[in-house]
Amino acid sequence: MRTSSTAQRLPFEAEDGLKALAERVRTVRKARGLTQPDLASKAGISTNTLVTMEKGGGSVQLGYWLKVLWALDVLGGFTDAVSRLGRDDGDVALLELQLPQRVRGGGSR
Repeated sequence: MRTSSTAQRLPFEAEDGLKALAERVRTVRKARGLTQPDLASKAGISTNTLVTMEKGGGSVQLGYWLKVLWALDVLGGFTDAVSRLGRDDGDVALLELQLPQRVRGGGSR
């Protein structure tokens, strides 16, 4: 019997993060006086998708989350957080030091 990808659970930490994001989106939406249909329309998504997002549904595409963050004018905070990923423990900084200055296409070898 086949199972859909939506039946698969996220790791607990990821679920917690998604629920926190969903709650924050709902709180910001309400604080700005937007209904779910208003925000969905502004973000260019369906109201059903926004309802799923605000429930912390793990099947919603990342692109839709980004559209909603943009529509709420909080996308800058998200991109700031992304730019800090891995920097706390130096992983990204170390990798960046090892990157070549230029990558040249060599065709097929």
